Amino acid sequence: MKIAKRMRNVSRNGPQYAIAIIAFALGLALLVPAYLLLTFVLSRTIETMPAADVSGFKQKLFVGSAILTLGIGPIMAVYTRTKQYLAPRQEKLKALHKRVSATTTQAPVTKPAGVPEDVPVQPPDNTPVVKNEQVEPTATTQVVDEDSVVFNPVERVSTTFADIAGYEQTKKNMEFIVKCLQQPELLREVGAKIPAGILLYGPPGTGKTLMARAIAGTAGVNFYSANASEFVNTWVGQGAKNVRALYKAAKANAPSIVFIDELDAIGGQRTSGQNQEYRQTLNALLTEIDGMDKDSGVLTIAATNDFENLDTALVRAGRFDRKIIIPLPNVADRLAIIKLYAAKRHMASDISLEKLARETVGMSGSGISTLFNEASIRAVMANRSVIGWEDLDGAMTQMLTNGEAAKAANKEDLNIAAYHEAGHAIILRLLAHDAVQKVSIIGNTIGAVGLTLRTDSEDRLLVPMEKIRARIIGSYGGRAAEELVFGKDNITTGARQDLKDASEYIREYLECGAGDNLLHESAFAGSRVTPDIKEAKTIARTLYTEALNFLTEHRDTLERVAQALLDKETLLDEELEVLL
Repeated sequence: MKIAKRMRNVSRNGPQYAIAIIAFALGLALLVPAYLLLTFVLSRTIETMPAADVSGFKQKLFVGSAILTLGIGPIMAVYTRTKQYLAPRQEKLKALHKRVSATTTQAPVTKPAGVPEDVPVQPPDNTPVVKNEQVEPTATTQVVDEDSVVFNPVERVSTTFADIAGYEQTKKNMEFIVKCLQQPELLREVGAKIPAGILLYGPPGTGKTLMARAIAGTAGVNFYSANASEFVNTWVGQGAKNVRALYKAAKANAPSIVFIDELDAIGGQRTSGQNQEYRQTLNALLTEIDGMDKDSGVLTIAATNDFENLDTALVRAGRFDRKIIIPLPNVADRLAIIKLYAAKRHMASDISLEKLARETVGMSGSGISTLFNEASIRAVMANRSVIGWEDLDGAMTQMLTNGEAAKAANKEDLNIAAYHEAGHAIILRLLAHDAVQKVSIIGNTIGAVGLTLRTDSEDRLLVPMEKIRARIIGSYGGRAAEELVFGKDNITTGARQDLKDASEYIREYLECGAGDNLLHESAFAGSRVTPDIKEAKTIARTLYTEALNFLTEHRDTLERVAQALLDKETLLDEELEVLL
């Protein structure tokens, strides 16, 4: 078997062996002439050398000549073998390249009888198309060949501003833009023009996409929608082509609106090491928004959650002239949104929607939608068709703590948790004057033994420094209560998250000018400046001592709240007010 295998190798590699043998024989024949030639060329050098070194030098010349001539054979064999090895792979690469670069083919279209020759015939909808796998078609795109994408307008948008609850001032501004789209002569009379672009920005879930759809639905114009990630492609230049295709379709069907969601996917700040595909795509978008065609009848609306990191050339005046923030809803907006979702469900008669609006501070519109959906699920799980306050409260707790309710395993943990949560609640309510929605020693499935839900008593854009200071003390309230009641050596690990919250508050406290240096740390990012946390540590120790002193002064209140938690496990805001 071994002999047969060797014979097959010899027959397969015969040409290489033959070339190697011929080259080796040629090298033997040239060995002596090469040696003599080198000796002749270096004759003067040899004459000047001492007689004792001449023989050694000639031996080195002979060895060098042998390496030079006899090495031709192995080199030729390796070259031939490498060429034979790469040949079939090169053929495979050529075949693969032909398949990738194959253009889209369509079935032939036959012209019906009686149709003149100069009238073009559109292919039927069921014409088979060979799609390029590089670009996946979406609801608003159709692949027509390997290099371009045709964007089709979304079917008539039925969303109007009446479908959006709250945000009255924002809707008023949007309605004026719609009026200008429908009656552009109103702006021309005063020498104005429709903004080239509108940028909607704000936290996630606040309704930026819904607002853009409402503009299109109210104006009654063609609406082209695309996610910015649809433009990005593996091949350099493909994203720019997709951008041009989108605006080509929009201009052909003007007046129209182009909506680009998640603009930061292609509109981030450009850097030196950035992928060339992203740079070309962004440049194409900049050209289309603010190109030579100023009266194209196309309004660009974009949405982003990351306004600060957008490229400066993209957000400058002349491209996105109007920048409209869609903030988290205030209490009036939340009440309108809550009424919208509550009207679609069977709610218990004792539920106060105004109270729910006050307790959902910081929730976006999508968050409120999720709240009602989770409450509905809880009602169904309890075999009820009417949503009660316990369903809303349980859903809110689940959303805020990211876990289901779970009681502590033993009485000792419940006792510690009761004093811990009571310490938080007393300081937050009496010192920080925050509204405490609920205090409970029923933990959750992710490890918390208890919780204290704090809500802002009012919607404020400017927070007093003393309020932040009091919240830092409130974050230390749980640990301080454990030290006060059980001793310093018996403090548990339950304050881990509290220390993290306190550290975040201290950072905010210092960045807002509470420290002695009056510097904002983020202004020195990238400058190799080591943040000085000595002052932060001093503030932390001072405020923790204040938490201990405050709870010592209100020890009787701490005992009352802790015992009430051990009896009822959960205290709502009204019950807590009575105890305080």
